[in-house]
Amino acid sequence: MLILVDTKNLALYGGGISHWFAPLLAAWIVDRPDARFLLVGPSFDTAFLPECSNWEHVSLTWPEWLPRSFRHPWYDNVLFPRVVRRLRPDFVMSPYHDVRIPKGVPSVISVHDLCLDELESVYPRRIRAYYLTLLRRNLRQAAFVLTVSETSRSKLIERYGVPPDRVGVVYNAPPAAFDGDHGAEGTIDFRARFGLHGRLLFYPGGAEYRKNMMRLVQVFAKLAQSYDDLFLLVTGENNARWSAAIAGLPNVLSQRIVFTGRLDDADLRLAYSAVDAVIYPSLCEGFGRVCLEAMDTGTPLACSDLPVMREVAGDYAHYFDPYCVDSMCQATAAALSQGRRHPVKEMRFQTVAVRDAFLCAMDRFTEAKP
Repeated sequence: MLILVDTKNLALYGGGISHWFAPLLAAWIVDRPDARFLLVGPSFDTAFLPECSNWEHVSLTWPEWLPRSFRHPWYDNVLFPRVVRRLRPDFVMSPYHDVRIPKGVPSVISVHDLCLDELESVYPRRIRAYYLTLLRRNLRQAAFVLTVSETSRSKLIERYGVPPDRVGVVYNAPPAAFDGDHGAEGTIDFRARFGLHGRLLFYPGGAEYRKNMMRLVQVFAKLAQSYDDLFLLVTGENNARWSAAIAGLPNVLSQRIVFTGRLDDADLRLAYSAVDAVIYPSLCEGFGRVCLEAMDTGTPLACSDLPVMREVAGDYAHYFDPYCVDSMCQATAAALSQGRRHPVKEMRFQTVAVRDAFLCAMDRFTEAKP
């Protein structure tokens, strides 16, 4: 059997979709030695993949020569479908919903959230129009749809009319590097590397439109009036969106917002161990990976009161209204004063359970294994 896998997200992004899909793809390749996997997309680091002969990367050049706003439409609607038609696979799997799969080719897509639909005022109109058009088209065509929470599954069934037997859930799992205890020495070294002292509030959620960064900065500024040793630690770079959010702060506060740059999984684990609390103020999510990582490391958590956050974090988190700065401050102050907790490792989010759910779903739409 010839299985074509869309690897665009693995090549271009390092966020939640890649973290979810990379270990599952590696497990799938090992689990199906009888199949041949064509990994189609721009060049990416394949070090996480198994050393076996049943996969190959089919390079598809990202159209850098086009203006930025035309690159995704050209790649998704012209380049990728053209390669699918040329390679003639038996089956296509895409870990997102934005590439056009030619009609007549059996496919499984993943829909990680419906934030573009739910947050009409947050996303630019042209971005919403483009991705929602492809979402509706691919939902009609796909043989099966994977999503990452029961909350998202219910929304797909209710809002888009996807039959319940065509939607399955494969949760996220914490990175393998989160296993074990890195000890006090590792956290001390991590703090020293970034010049950190005092209380640390950690935000590892990215800078995408729905992440609520303006209110996050307002919360930090307000809490800093009560905690004169408070620092905000942020993963990633100080990009244009962060600069806009921080612009109104006095220098004495803006200097206490520390950007780590991109962290690998081991350093991310150290960051969770080194901080006093995590804040996750997203306006919409499909899963809530930050909740899972905080739980897995025993780090106190304050997060948005969204159905999916409660599905993942249960009574672990301090919840707040993400549109109300006062509510956010109260919950975050409670998390900061709580002290570290025992890690919570629910079976449904562990690597083996997540992997088995994914492989079971894939086996439904590919040849029966010998």
